[in-house]
Amino acid sequence: MQSFRNMKNNEKKIEELVIFSGSFEDIPENASITVPEGFEEIGENAFRDFENLEEISLPKSLKKISACAFSGCQRLRKVNMHFGIEEILDEAFSSCPSLAEIIIPDSVKRIGEGCFEACASLSRVKMSESITMIGSGAFAFCFNLTELTIPDSCILIEFNAFSNCFGLEAIKLSDNMGLLDESLFEGCRSLKVVDLPTKLVKIGRRAFKGCTSLQSIILPFGVKTIGFDAFADCSSLARIAIPKDLAEIEDEDIFGGCDSLGEISFGGSREGWENIMRGRALTVQKSDLTVSTPKVSFLDLE
Repeated sequence: MQSFRNMKNNEKKIEELVIFSGSFEDIPENASITVPEGFEEIGENAFRDFENLEEISLPKSLKKISACAFSGCQRLRKVNMHFGIEEILDEAFSSCPSLAEIIIPDSVKRIGEGCFEACASLSRVKMSESITMIGSGAFAFCFNLTELTIPDSCILIEFNAFSNCFGLEAIKLSDNMGLLDESLFEGCRSLKVVDLPTKLVKIGRRAFKGCTSLQSIILPFGVKTIGFDAFADCSSLARIAIPKDLAEIEDEDIFGGCDSLGEISFGGSREGWENIMRGRALTVQKSDLTVSTPKVSFLDLE
């Protein structure tokens, strides 16, 4: 049973087309709610902190889920969405600890900041095939998310989007991303497999910091910049391949805490490597404060 205020038979104000905060009541009878057809937007805070809500069915007419629309719904476990939704905005489903699965319709082009942040039970995400942008912290602290594929339609994932996803083991990124933003995978301690974009140009600061299960990584040909602490505290990282097009390492201590790092393969010449390092040797300060010097091999011997 659902309780829907501000509506009477044949008196719905179609020109509004928005479900506002207060349209529905948070009562036990509303554990399962079906939003009527005709509405195009779920307004800000419309269902925020509903204690009884377990399942929500959204109409085919819906185009937008606004900020914090379902934030803090502790029992929400099922969300039924249809093709037609274009935006899911900031913190729309943040802190919904019972939500285990989400299927994002292929019409969705944007996922806002912190959209699914702290959805601790979220283990399966079917991403929209039309997504172009994922906001900062969108999936941060989703502890049970284990794998994810980002379609090639995506051109930007903002900082911290997957930080502290402790269970994340594998991710395939869009080939059309040129940037791995700051702290994108920081604290993803189970991450072992990363399929990097072929068009990648820059790896941001702390992008992989604390990815303690990452053992090896091959950077794509076009990477030109590696940011400060990008691979810091990747204690299992033993091998890394760096392309000859690399122009800048922001800090020579990018591998600090990489206790297992023994081999760096550089696609260019010794002279090219020395230019990048500005004549300084690359050393690694391990977690026990001892210092090691990884072996650097050069593919271009001329």
